[in-house]
Amino acid sequence: MGKGNHCITIDDNKWEALTHIVNGSRSAWIERQIDIVLNIEDEEAKIIQKIERLDNQINVAKDKLCQIRKAKKEKLEAANLFDECMVSLNRLHKNLGCIGRNQIRNIARKNDVPALELEEHCRELGLNVVNFMEVPK
Repeated sequence: MGKGNHCITIDDNKWEALTHIVNGSRSAWIERQIDIVLNIEDEEAKIIQKIERLDNQINVAKDKLCQIRKAKKEKLEAANLFDECMVSLNRLHKNLGCIGRNQIRNIARKNDVPALELEEHCRELGLNVVNFMEVPK
């Protein structure tokens, strides 16, 4: 089927506004809108939609990858942040067999690191953490 000239009436303001929104021919854009309404399927349009859908899936996967990498980096930085604290805490644990939460808080305060995260780091390393432990004399 060929194309023909057809007359439709459109408000002048809307026609001009469409110029700023539509890239390319307004007539082609209107024809695409009619295809959508009539459910006329175009093979090229199907492939473009599939590519867009796959691009969206790739972008989601890339975003997840970035989040995983960021979490790994933060965990590594946190491990390095606790290195100085762990020298004292490992020594205490070796001498006493456990470390107290009060000792962890004191060492964290002296090294300006978050106490709760330091305590969690100690637990992850397998150190025996108890509620209170006297400071060795």
